Amino acid sequence: GCRRADAEFAALPVIEDRLMAEDTAYWEEAADYSQEDAGYDQETEGMADETAVAESETTADAKVATPQSKPSAKKVLVLGDENLLYSAGLQESYPEVEFTAATVLSRLNLDSREFKSMPPALQNRVRHAVDPTKIDKQFAPASFDDLVLFLPGLSFAVPKEMGTSDRPIFAYRTHHFVFHVLRAGKQLLKGEGHLHLVWPEETSLMSSPCGAAGLELPQLLSFLGCRQVEAKFSAEKVNSDNLWPIVFGEVPTEVPEWIHGVQIHSFNVDNKPIEIPLCVALQLHPDLSLVSIKDPSPKSGGAASAPAASAPLKAKLIHEALARKEKLKEIYGRKDSSNGEAPILDLVKEPVAQESLLCMPLEAFMLAFEEVPHIAQCMKFQIFDDQPPVTVVTIAAVDPRMPTRVARPASVGPATATAMGALTPVQAAAGPLRKRSRPKDEEWGEMKFYCPLTKIATPTAEKMRAHMSGDLYKRLATSNPGWLTSEDKKDLMLDLEIDAAEEQAKRAKREAAAGGKGSAKGKGKGDGKSKGGGKSGGKNKSKDEKGKGKGKSDGKGKHK
Repeated sequence: GCRRADAEFAALPVIEDRLMAEDTAYWEEAADYSQEDAGYDQETEGMADETAVAESETTADAKVATPQSKPSAKKVLVLGDENLLYSAGLQESYPEVEFTAATVLSRLNLDSREFKSMPPALQNRVRHAVDPTKIDKQFAPASFDDLVLFLPGLSFAVPKEMGTSDRPIFAYRTHHFVFHVLRAGKQLLKGEGHLHLVWPEETSLMSSPCGAAGLELPQLLSFLGCRQVEAKFSAEKVNSDNLWPIVFGEVPTEVPEWIHGVQIHSFNVDNKPIEIPLCVALQLHPDLSLVSIKDPSPKSGGAASAPAASAPLKAKLIHEALARKEKLKEIYGRKDSSNGEAPILDLVKEPVAQESLLCMPLEAFMLAFEEVPHIAQCMKFQIFDDQPPVTVVTIAAVDPRMPTRVARPASVGPATATAMGALTPVQAAAGPLRKRSRPKDEEWGEMKFYCPLTKIATPTAEKMRAHMSGDLYKRLATSNPGWLTSEDKKDLMLDLEIDAAEEQAKRAKREAAAGGKGSAKGKGKGDGKSKGGGKSGGKNKSKDEKGKGKGKSDGKGKHK
């Protein structure tokens, strides 16, 4: 029995080797089946011609012969290459690197325009219909070592409200697009990595349609905390056939000359929050993450200590407001009119030259509302009309042309009391006037009337009524059925009714004053000058009794 046990124990390694060999054969066979299925899927994706089928089979054989990814390969995410041509060229030029591409276009968008929606060189490492400003929602954190930005912002069509791409507002929109893409992309880095910018050479860029806009992307990335280093990739190594990008929402019939001079700039980048000045932070959505305010205010007065760098932008903005609370009170608080206007205080520092790349250009203040109803319409990023709506990028922006809302207690003066008294007959006829859903304690930069539907404020009720009869208001009211019965509309109509009552009370007061003044004049001059009082109560129309002012009056209407 012992000898039998020893023999079985000695045979265990042989049995284990045989089992391992069988397992290996099984997994290899399963991998072959998997590769065959993948090849079959590629063959049945609508590629009907023999050339595409042969190419698919060749790709499947290549996948069987070589693994799809190497554990030690550097992983790089490419953004901005919407037709995936340049990403495929990078992969062919640098096979030791594992490139992954993300495009805002769907597979149908690419296939219908004769682009390969799944280039063989990328080995299925493609994400379609992706919003690049929210790329952190598509991949797990710490998924990549580097990022590549390929002509960021230049593939999108120019909004019709903007007109052309040679305006400073185009540079503003492109700079903010790069900022939001960088903010989201940094969350995917494993740690300190590299950002590679594929961008035209400066002289070539000046000859492009957007050359006069003032695009300065290398300087912008340096301002956002990226440190430029020696280039890690070479644009000359990529095949020229792969440099055929979508430009300004169109597929060019031939590559523009200004694109031939592209260069690849490399920057060191980390996954820490991006520091921006307060003047720029005030333009951003307060719920953004991975954004920090440069040179935050220290603890002051009722303000708490500065929030942590990882805190939301809203908390940091609140801290800055509390630190300036006393100055805000001095500017917007109640003031004696005899003291004159309040002095202008330096609440927010003016940006330096490099910081102004993210600031609103002066051109925005010269845009008419008929031309651009809101700046946010210039911050829409779309390539094709048939692009999936979920992939149309829209960046929230504050329109500086709109009045600023200042919250302050509403003053109750004699005019308001008179207006409420003048409403009494209206209430008696149509019932008591409804109360506001919330107190009216907001003033929009001397604009008394504010429409929450269109975000438009006017100084007078007449202009608000004219606005409500316009096309913009009617169009938005039609697309928002709940507006007609909303509390906001009821509050707006209440404001208009109160203003009408105030005007009615003022008019009645003026008429009463004018009537009293006329009565005083009549008592002093008598009835001699009036046609009705000078007839002595009779109907005789003789010249002596008409009292046309020729006779003298004794003050009681009797002629002498």
